Amino acid sequence: MSFDDATLEILARRAQEEGMDRSAYLADLVRRDDLRRRLAADTATLAAAGHAPERASMLTAALITQRRTAS
Repeated sequence: MSFDDATLEILARRAQEEGMDRSAYLADLVRRDDLRRRLAADTATLAAAGHAPERASMLTAALITQRRTAS
């Protein structure tokens, strides 16, 4: 993956604000994006199975908690 100079500067600045190096900050962004995708997929699957949006959100939160404790 490559970034233009402006993007690299933004990543470096945000990493510094978080007290991280740029690589660690970028890795954290990737993990957060992966979590968002999992959340969206789980919620969509549960909604398609007929669960109300509130119930789908609660079940998704439980799945995420379960995944985190299993890791």
